[in-house]
Amino acid sequence: MRTDDEGAAVRASRRERVTITAIVLAFVAVLVVWASLQPLFGSPDEIAHWDAAVQLAMGHGWPDPTQLKLLSATRAAQAEGIGFLQVDRPTLGALLQAAPGTGATNQMTQHPPTWYAIIAVVLHLIGFTELRWDLDLYAMRLVNVAILGTLPLVVWAAVRRVTRSPRTALVAAASLFLIPQVGFIGASATNDTPVIILGAVVVWLVCRIWTGDRSWATVAWLAVATSAAVSFKATALPLVPFAVVAVVLAARGRGRWLRGAIVLVVPVLATSWWWVRNVLVFHTLQPAGLPQSIRAQEFPPGEGPDVGGFLNTEWNRVTNSFWGQYGLLQYPSSPIVIAALSVVALGVLLVWGFRRGSRRTAWMLAVLPLLTLVAGFQNNWSTYLRTTTIGGIQGRYYFVLVGVLAVLSAIAWRRFVRSEDDRRRLGRVVVVAAALMTVYGWSVAYRGYYEGFHLKVTVLGLRLLVGQTPIGTAGFGLVAAAAVLLLGVAVALTLRALRSPVRDTARPVVVDGGDHTAPSAAPWAVGERSTEEGGSATGRGDVGVTGHGPLDSDTVVGPTTVDGSRR
Repeated sequence: MRTDDEGAAVRASRRERVTITAIVLAFVAVLVVWASLQPLFGSPDEIAHWDAAVQLAMGHGWPDPTQLKLLSATRAAQAEGIGFLQVDRPTLGALLQAAPGTGATNQMTQHPPTWYAIIAVVLHLIGFTELRWDLDLYAMRLVNVAILGTLPLVVWAAVRRVTRSPRTALVAAASLFLIPQVGFIGASATNDTPVIILGAVVVWLVCRIWTGDRSWATVAWLAVATSAAVSFKATALPLVPFAVVAVVLAARGRGRWLRGAIVLVVPVLATSWWWVRNVLVFHTLQPAGLPQSIRAQEFPPGEGPDVGGFLNTEWNRVTNSFWGQYGLLQYPSSPIVIAALSVVALGVLLVWGFRRGSRRTAWMLAVLPLLTLVAGFQNNWSTYLRTTTIGGIQGRYYFVLVGVLAVLSAIAWRRFVRSEDDRRRLGRVVVVAAALMTVYGWSVAYRGYYEGFHLKVTVLGLRLLVGQTPIGTAGFGLVAAAAVLLLGVAVALTLRALRSPVRDTARPVVVDGGDHTAPSAAPWAVGERSTEEGGSATGRGDVGVTGHGPLDSDTVVGPTTVDGSRR
């Protein structure tokens, strides 16, 4: 007898589809607000990203690291932006004529040119030299909004696949609003954005494979996704070994090595040539982009590296800039809020995420954050030893983990909270808190940028804001109102989905493109099952994929054979 809805095997109900659509629309609206709220060149390295993309669009090519110089026109635009001038800004063409030449080093050619080439194409399509230069910058931000906008959908699909709980999947998608920094960074002009979404896509595809999808098409898409990710930035490189490990462990027999080889070889041949070239030419995976980053420094006599100070700096800078730290001056969120979110999220994940019943699935997913953390620490520590400076530490470098952390957190919180009623209450708290956190993030950024970080809203501050946003007073008001409205609708629909025992009447889904349906249940990673809505708890994982069930379950799944048998 079915006890619960099988999230991985049955199509979503109409209510579930409407709810996740509302969450996605709200997320896109929130991103547009971030793109409109932050000042021109107001996010980390945005001026360098803008300059590199413009120069590539102008045909300046992609020289070796430290060889690209910032346009003098870029500095002129930055000076105008910093001055909060409410004047008619010149077109980019006029700006280039008024300020010819180049100046300081632009470090962005240490990265592959992929994101910048995409932006260069968009700039040509919109006639970038004939537009005001701030509209060119805004167009770059909106491209990133389009790239990142489906992140809640990808997270929802991955969590639903692993937990088989539509309610948990909806809460996981809505929980992305808990991290305003993702929206702030993702909606700026930066090459971090495609890595965020592609990291989540890789995790979703891995979750499909780990829960019974044995189709070669899924393996091929996984190879394509990892190839695309590593073509943008070095922070995506851990995705390749993670995908290989997941594919090899999920299958059995000789075929798993062929699948693993495909996932490894395709990225190496398609896009990793950039990193191989770096090793051959510059003798390092990613050369330093700025001359000062290359200069070695010696510790003072009698002094050496401070391990404790390094670890403390790593923790503080990563957690602060992961949850919400805005602008070039890094306007901080409350340390109480940051500490509470960090300790609670990590505590529940580490204590309950790897318990019996979901341990192997959790450990497989944990490969990605472990690889990313090791790579980040090694890079920062080697830089510290070489330069005596603890630098290059930003939470955004770990946004490639947003998708996998969402799935791991879903597993952990479902283990932590066992009662179905308590889970619904917790879900409601998370959804409301996430929406409030987004609004709080806007307030911190606004106060930092326009009110001298004072807790107030003044006419002068609002004038500074509308003087900075390229869409003007009416445009910003419309965008902000739409975002608040859509955020409210998304919260309301998600709370309704958590409250209602909706049944799914859809047909079973074929997951491997063949004659087999999705595995009916977990083979060796099934936890105690829920008896919500009067169902009977069998715990055997022998339910079918037909029939109807409520909008939740307590199953955490792991790899199966195609027919759902135990491995």
